[in-house]
Amino acid sequence: MPGERREGQDHDLYEWSPIITRAPLKWPDNARVALAVILNLEHYDWDVPEGTPKPSGPQGGIGIGSFPDVRSFSHNEYGNRVGIFRLLNILDKYQVTPTIAMDATVAKNYPYLVQECQKRGADFIAHGITKRRFINSRMSEDEESQYVNDSIEALTNATGKRPVGWLGPEYAETMRTPSILASMGIQYVCDWPNDEQPYPMTVSSGEIYALPIQLPLDDVTTAWNRRIPVTQYGQAIRDAFDELYRNGESSGRTMVLNLHPWIAGQPYRSKYVDEALAYICKHDHVWKATTGEIIKWYKDEGR
Repeated sequence: MPGERREGQDHDLYEWSPIITRAPLKWPDNARVALAVILNLEHYDWDVPEGTPKPSGPQGGIGIGSFPDVRSFSHNEYGNRVGIFRLLNILDKYQVTPTIAMDATVAKNYPYLVQECQKRGADFIAHGITKRRFINSRMSEDEESQYVNDSIEALTNATGKRPVGWLGPEYAETMRTPSILASMGIQYVCDWPNDEQPYPMTVSSGEIYALPIQLPLDDVTTAWNRRIPVTQYGQAIRDAFDELYRNGESSGRTMVLNLHPWIAGQPYRSKYVDEALAYICKHDHVWKATTGEIIKWYKDEGR
């Protein structure tokens, strides 16, 4: 017999909260929009262990052909060799401190990238093991806990500081992921793109908050999945900002851009990131922050 669907949500990971019923959210200096930019530094495996699930998006696998998948490996590696530096320079221009989502493999093998990001005071958040090995429902709880721990420890060893934020490869989680993250000291997670403000999640112990990303503006979503013309990408960011800025007059909003240097760092795409940030940053009442700063303010002052 089919299960009965009752009124309300079908999970208890957080409370349902219509944004128009909340108390106004105030950012520092009465900012209307809190802007954060996440840059993903991740390793694309030559191959993955047998039985590893493939992501639903076309960006995570080749679909046809044989291994080693030189094309996809090399395309993704462009981000760590070239694209990252182009994007860092753009963020430097507008004095936006980057949030770096770094996976364990990059953290262990690319100290130069760690140092370049540290020069800018970057906020590092844990980002799994590799791009193609992500949390999935085939994992036992112990396996998932070990996965999270390995990611956190690799980033801690590489940067000298334990991360308090998490962005899963492919935004992938199980229903127990928030509780596992909270038990290991992670204070916020960026896998839930369902809001324009942070919110608390319900976990078995400790506390953790969701910091939603603007998923429709994720460059994988726009360029790889939806094939939006590159000339429209910057305009889409500006249009989204305009609406958030208008809404933010009464209650502060977040604009968290999630970028992959192998996509947004390409020479024919980066100019549109540059132009969009120039447009945003010329406005008053924009708080340029890291994801960690946004959550700290929300916890301490904004709720």
